[in-house]
Amino acid sequence: MNPSTQTKVSASQMLQPPSQPLGSESKIEARQLLTLVVCCLAISVIVIDFTIVINALPSIQATFSGVSVKDLEWITSLYGLIFGSFLLTWGKLGDEFGRKRILMAGIAIFVLGSIIDGLSANLSQMLVGRSIQGFGGAMASPSTLSILSTTFTGKARSVAFGMWGAVAGAAGIIGPLMGGYFTTYVTWRWSFLINVPLGAVTLIVALYAIKESRFSDPKYSTDYLGVTLITLGLASLLFGFIEAQTYGWVTPREIFTLGSFSWPLSNISLPAVCFIAGAFLMAGFTLAELRRARVGEVPLFDFSLLKYRAFRYGLFTVGIVAVGEFATIFIYSIYFQIGRGLSAINSALNLAPFAIAMFIFSPIAGRLSNRYGARRVVTTGMVLETIALFNLFLVTGDSTPFYYFYPVFLLFGAGFGLSLPQVTNTVLASVPFQKAGVASAANNTIRQVSAAFGVAVLGAIMMAQISTVGQADLSVTNLPLAMKYNIGNLLTSGLTGGVAPALPPGISPVTLGTIHSVITDAITQGVRWAALTAGIFVSFGALSSLLIPNPKASVIREVSPTIVPVARKIRVSQIAVVAEFALIEVLLFGLSSEYSSNPFMQDWFSRSAWPLGYLLGNYIAPLLGIAIGIGGLAVQKLLKRRSMTQNTVEMIVPIAETV
Repeated sequence: MNPSTQTKVSASQMLQPPSQPLGSESKIEARQLLTLVVCCLAISVIVIDFTIVINALPSIQATFSGVSVKDLEWITSLYGLIFGSFLLTWGKLGDEFGRKRILMAGIAIFVLGSIIDGLSANLSQMLVGRSIQGFGGAMASPSTLSILSTTFTGKARSVAFGMWGAVAGAAGIIGPLMGGYFTTYVTWRWSFLINVPLGAVTLIVALYAIKESRFSDPKYSTDYLGVTLITLGLASLLFGFIEAQTYGWVTPREIFTLGSFSWPLSNISLPAVCFIAGAFLMAGFTLAELRRARVGEVPLFDFSLLKYRAFRYGLFTVGIVAVGEFATIFIYSIYFQIGRGLSAINSALNLAPFAIAMFIFSPIAGRLSNRYGARRVVTTGMVLETIALFNLFLVTGDSTPFYYFYPVFLLFGAGFGLSLPQVTNTVLASVPFQKAGVASAANNTIRQVSAAFGVAVLGAIMMAQISTVGQADLSVTNLPLAMKYNIGNLLTSGLTGGVAPALPPGISPVTLGTIHSVITDAITQGVRWAALTAGIFVSFGALSSLLIPNPKASVIREVSPTIVPVARKIRVSQIAVVAEFALIEVLLFGLSSEYSSNPFMQDWFSRSAWPLGYLLGNYIAPLLGIAIGIGGLAVQKLLKRRSMTQNTVEMIVPIAETV
């Protein structure tokens, strides 16, 4: 073995725990299996709590007096807000103080919040419980991934991540089913109290099965400034993403009140202020962390990890794909329940093929990854997701038989199962095991923020189409002008408050049928275009996944003595970037064309997001995209020329010294 090869192998070995040699394929022991069960139980409880409460909201409103529909939104949004804000913080603290300890403490706090929610006597108590749940979930979630990353190696790691991804994905579908069952047949309080026995079992097994692991750095000191900036920054961004549909993306739509504080104070909406504040806070966090690393202190987030190509492009791919993946289930729940009139349980049953495919294909993805490399599996999964989403756009209609959706959601779940756990495996396997907690927290934070952004973006597109199509349908009906006005306002507001308040008493069945057809068609078209947008985002993720190095192929290249010439070689990654840029331009030109010819779309953007309307008008957005692309290409050429010059100097100097 020559010295250069020896150096490379040593660097690879540093990515593995010292107790397990590189490439070891040791048999999975009983204790490891129990560790996998604990991590899957923990993540399932956390994920289920995102969705289990949705079907219980009407019953909660009936139980608590003086609670509006607007108040109920905080029950779901506050949990996600706290959860996403503290993920990165607890990922680092788990590395420092022990991953097992932080996991168990997080589950205990999560159970405490569940008890408060289940026994709450008013909305204020419930919101306190939801905040505690989000905080505990943020402690436990990154610990599950880092524990798996340090417990399993080689092929066993791929299988473990596959099982973790299957459970996490299926939990999102099981949640609405459980919530609907408890609310209908028992009480909505068991939607929270069910976490108590599940959490107790998780804690008992974790105490026995999980072996403590940590990376205690003697140079580490608590980064109070970093914790503050990242928490406030993510909280601001997540609040903006979640509440922009209610309070306005740019201009105020409704008054926000919290105690004696109320907004608007100016002509800019509160979410827009949160976006600006969040951007400044995140920029401050980046500068603060870079400064800590420069002066020799341990940062909360180690930006040097971005030097690992799989970590860098893996996070980028996760961010793009999460925009379309998670919001799809949200918009089709609305379609099935409001557009097609199904109950919450029947709606969840229609989405069950997605969960079934997740269970089947996530473990298979681990074995395929070991044979063909993770990148190929990830790209294949995202291509399947893209095909499924484009098919949803084609088959979704006012009266589409429900069995038409079963094979499409099976395909969507199969792609999800192939891509989600393996892109996570790629991100974590590419960094040193001592930084597993930070890496998993970064992965989860990117996914959480992108998912919130996806719900906001797809929700905006869905409501814009609901307003556009609904107004067009209303204009050709014979309804009275006053009723057209009321239904038009209802459609413009995104069906806020439901249909019943907009209808006068004693309305005829014929008129009811007309209104129903207008609303159903509007919702259907809104969901179709949201599904198409989700497919576009996932397709971009499939392209960006080509930038991720294939672990299996990289090992072969690492030990091969053959030197491959790189001059004038066209890389697949370059083709992927060009193709992605071309697709983005096609999309921007299509949106600008639709905006220019659609007065309802112009009206909606002028009231809700005028800067975006300005960019879409007169084809400014696609022209700006071309300018940015040309500028980026010029910068890339300049940097490449400078890099080649430096490499030439480095090659000449040793030769001169030898002579």
